[in-house]
Amino acid sequence: MLTVADVAKRLRCSPSLVYSLCASGKLPHHRLGLGRGTIRVTEDQLAAFLQGAAITPTPAAAAELRHIRRPS
Repeated sequence: MLTVADVAKRLRCSPSLVYSLCASGKLPHHRLGLGRGTIRVTEDQLAAFLQGAAITPTPAAAAELRHIRRPS
């Protein structure tokens, strides 16, 4: 299981962003211990998050960018 610091390194973001993703429910995780506990993320949970966060550009989206001129 990965710690918040491990996940932040893999995503190349700050640990506070990982905490925010967990708090909002966007990043599945486990809490271990008493009280608030520590956050742990499995490899599968991280993979599922990344799969859901993937964005694939569509030709229609590129056509909407009228302020960008394409070379002729």
